Amino acid sequence: MTASNMADQDWVLSAENISKRYAQGDLSVDVLNELSINIARGERVGIVGSSGSGKSTLLHLLGGLDSPTKGTVLVEGQDLSKLGQAARGKLRNRYIGFVYQFHHLLSEFTALENVSMPLMIRNQSVKQANEKAASLLERVGLGQRMKHKPAELSGGERQRAAIARALVNEPSLVLADEPTGNLDEDTAERVYELMLELNQELSTSFLVVTHDRSLANRMDRVLTLTHGDLSNTA
Repeated sequence: MTASNMADQDWVLSAENISKRYAQGDLSVDVLNELSINIARGERVGIVGSSGSGKSTLLHLLGGLDSPTKGTVLVEGQDLSKLGQAARGKLRNRYIGFVYQFHHLLSEFTALENVSMPLMIRNQSVKQANEKAASLLERVGLGQRMKHKPAELSGGERQRAAIARALVNEPSLVLADEPTGNLDEDTAERVYELMLELNQELSTSFLVVTHDRSLANRMDRVLTLTHGDLSNTA
């Protein structure tokens, strides 16, 4: 991509020279080393790497759940380092959806209540939030299961509910950490197809950390995290 095209590119996320260092007693451990990544609107990017390479740490920094030791992270042009905790939380709720290997649904609430919760945090009425959540649960094949609590759902159903929750605010970017890691092959395929469909319909960008090479290879591009830095995967 030329410098001109780079300048004109519509980046949903832009991270420049981010590093992360953890102190352990008198020692310090560098996890990420001046790493940069840009994600365009509607782009699907896969990240692969060995266990302990810093993939989850990277997602936490890009999603504003943690702060880099140095470097900048911009989401929809807003520098996360210049936002207070409350403002950062509002930005996450508006622009970023999270999907994890473990669904993290709240056990005491139904699928409908779990999915509608991000909307109510944005001060939508219970009626509006439930209507939108119900519509999205229908789209992910859970129309008959929305009144069930997580313990009453299968693993694949819980993960689809988690994806619905991540997408209910129509975020610009979804950060997914091993989203199919706990699923059997058939269910993983259905979850991937759902992500692809929503990516195409809503122009949602996806950054997917995965050990599943077949999933990674379906992304628009694949990056490998090694020794704290990203490189293009051949």
